[in-house]
Amino acid sequence: MGSKRGQKIMKEIRASGRVTFARYMDLALYHPEDGYYTGENEKIGAGGDFYTSPEVSPLFGKVLADQIEEMWRLSGRPDRWVLLEFGPGKGTLARDILLHMAKKHPGLFGAMEYLISERSPSMVRLQEKKLAEVSPPGRGVRWLGGLEGLPSGSVTGCIFSNELLDSFPVHRVVKAGGRVREIYVTCGDGGIGEVTGRLSSRELRDYVSGLPVGLEEGQAIEVNLAMREWLKEVARVLARGFLLTIDYGDTAGRLISPGRPGGTVRSYRGHRLVDSLYEYPGGQDITAHVNFTDLFRWGEEFGLKKAGYASQTYFLLNLGILDYLNSRIPGLEFDPLIMKETMAVKKLIMPEGMGSVFKVAVQYKGFETMPELTGFRGKYGSRA
Repeated sequence: MGSKRGQKIMKEIRASGRVTFARYMDLALYHPEDGYYTGENEKIGAGGDFYTSPEVSPLFGKVLADQIEEMWRLSGRPDRWVLLEFGPGKGTLARDILLHMAKKHPGLFGAMEYLISERSPSMVRLQEKKLAEVSPPGRGVRWLGGLEGLPSGSVTGCIFSNELLDSFPVHRVVKAGGRVREIYVTCGDGGIGEVTGRLSSRELRDYVSGLPVGLEEGQAIEVNLAMREWLKEVARVLARGFLLTIDYGDTAGRLISPGRPGGTVRSYRGHRLVDSLYEYPGGQDITAHVNFTDLFRWGEEFGLKKAGYASQTYFLLNLGILDYLNSRIPGLEFDPLIMKETMAVKKLIMPEGMGSVFKVAVQYKGFETMPELTGFRGKYGSRA
């Protein structure tokens, strides 16, 4: 059971007797020595375990940059605009945004300070290499560990992420014997296993008691309490601007359903779904669908109001991703590069690809009225 790399993770679980699934997931993904994201192994792309939209096509970053530029204009074109990206992977999206800003939106490019929040030293090294020659001319690119170093109300701009919240550690609860119990992780001579016990915190108990529908016997769900704490910190540092979240997930009514009896937590290795969440601790990705109902509800608690919610399909179409594609077609002759780009965009927007699985949410703070954003109110409308 497990690889040599996961031994420290299992040792900590043994020493604790048992840990919540949230703690196990945090160790498996972010342990300083054995964690999946903190290691040097390839994670994104053909040689890794998953693809992200920026790795599929640079047009993703271009249209996102256009939406961010509109946010800047709606904010009155301030001469200092912070663009803060969480968990940027290899830095591909940051590079694409900055290159497009420099060419198409020089006003914003000159006012921008690009901040990156990244926990993995190995990923920081990849990002530094990729962004070495595309820094904004004024304040450049700066790396942060987290938001704790930023003063309250210090950010005017846009805080954004792509596939971040799905990797936040989640608690897992299950209805067993007529009661809602928490799933804990243990580690014995036979390897890693599960047991159930009382809910580990008052916050978790309050969440379960507030569920709009009861759970069926044997039904398990995830609770992303870490997302609430993250929203609290985002709201603390954001004085005026936007929070833009792109991730796979859905509303609570679709996620907390008897049709998903085991919940949505999944694990991947080498682009394949792994049967067990515990087979390669630290050597496999673990994710859970984002509950966007919770994102908006908890955001409201901290002053982050809803500006829009749509599937990735409609968000990208509203922002004109097809116009970028068509503008590069010189004629009707076959061009393999154009064909490759067309297929990449199809993967981003088609429902059977990433288009319907991924959702886009924007929240705002510091505006008297809700800002009208093209990504949600363009000609294709807002559908999720």
